[in-house]
Amino acid sequence: MVRPTGSRAGYTLIEMMLVVAILGVIFAVGPRLFTGIFQFYTQSTARTEVQRELRAMLENMNRTIRQASADTVSISQDTGQPPYSKISFTTIDGRSVTYKQSGRSLIQVVGNGSTTLSKNISYVAFTYPQTDTRTVMAISVTLEKATYSGRTAALQMAITKVRVMNP
Repeated sequence: MVRPTGSRAGYTLIEMMLVVAILGVIFAVGPRLFTGIFQFYTQSTARTEVQRELRAMLENMNRTIRQASADTVSISQDTGQPPYSKISFTTIDGRSVTYKQSGRSLIQVVGNGSTTLSKNISYVAFTYPQTDTRTVMAISVTLEKATYSGRTAALQMAITKVRVMNP
């Protein structure tokens, strides 16, 4: 393209001021935006992990408690732990099983071996929702996981009922 005589190539002062203003807005808003995105991602990831952990834990407890002999079920608590946070029973094949809260861990004890099912327990309770029957049990669980900046949030609570199949 042919330029008219006397014109100069380059940017005007107004164009440069607009670019500086736009960059200033981006630099002012950018860090807060990135921090918000990071916090959202961290919390979403923690929630997904807790939900997956909770499903696996409840499936394990449901499967095992269904095999209990109803007359051997004992609900109690260890010293310093929340009420109703321990359940012990004998399965129909003679195995001794205990689920108990120990601090922030949920521990499964089968015979002499123990397994930690979760290290994110905030609260677990085993109760009988009906006082007239000992074959239906409710399990209440609240899991809590660290998210960002050392903060924790109660991310998942679940209540499930389990029927003891061997009265």
